[in-house]
Amino acid sequence: GAFQRLPMVAPSKELLDSAVRRAARVPYNKKLKNEAQKAKNRRAMLGLSMQCMAARALDTLMKELCVPLGTYIKGFPQPARLHPFERALLELTVGPGTYERVLARVEALRRSTVEVGKAYATRASRAVNKKDAVALQEEGFERLQAVFSRGSYAVDELKDVAKSLRRLPVVEPEVPTVALVGAPNVGKSSLVQLLSSGLPEVQNYPFTTRSIKMGHFFVLGRRHQITDTPGLLNRAEEDRNAMERLTLACLQHLPTAVLFVADLTGECGTAVVDQWHIREELRARFVGKPWVDVLSKADLL
Repeated sequence: GAFQRLPMVAPSKELLDSAVRRAARVPYNKKLKNEAQKAKNRRAMLGLSMQCMAARALDTLMKELCVPLGTYIKGFPQPARLHPFERALLELTVGPGTYERVLARVEALRRSTVEVGKAYATRASRAVNKKDAVALQEEGFERLQAVFSRGSYAVDELKDVAKSLRRLPVVEPEVPTVALVGAPNVGKSSLVQLLSSGLPEVQNYPFTTRSIKMGHFFVLGRRHQITDTPGLLNRAEEDRNAMERLTLACLQHLPTAVLFVADLTGECGTAVVDQWHIREELRARFVGKPWVDVLSKADLL
């Protein structure tokens, strides 16, 4: 899935500490492998002016901070490029608009760091003497660290977002899916276990403590998915919680056939009339979906 391929985001403090260490080693060419090459590189550096070395150190610090941020931004897909079901999961997991806001903050931090780093590197390269070059390097280092530290919370937010999204189960949005739908506790999970060709997987979503069972079966050699879904209550759309919205997203965005499971004994805790209203709402909302009504716990009637 798209979320399992997200880049690993380093903590902001780790990123800053690493960048400062690398910049402090300038002039140093990390591409050189053997000692003879390194010695030759050091001799060449002796001929550089202090202005050039100060500018190079500032440029290194800037790049060590900004290049990872750019990599993160490129590695997080734009919502428009995600499958509609993945977009729904994204919103349910981190909240509406949160993903976009966090990425925008990281990009703003990258831009401000580049701006400050380039400005000080240019000034250091044009310093009139060594003393001014050293002073500008020190001032630039302090300024770059301050700018990055002030916006570093965005990097840590991105790390938390990535951690939450990676925990999402892998979605196969093109595989035909049978969704067992109904009120809570009507017996959907038991049916998944009975209808699956093997032991169903237990899928956990960060926004709910309820586990969801996903099984598979084959028709004419083609693999199909069968899943239970969080129970729906007979209430208005704006009152639905994240678990209920997951069920509706599954029906809306995946190639699903519906097995509507009803419990006529009333043992599930939802009145039969409320289960009927849920069924009628779904049938009107998802016209054209293949539909089968299933009565559970019939042996108790």
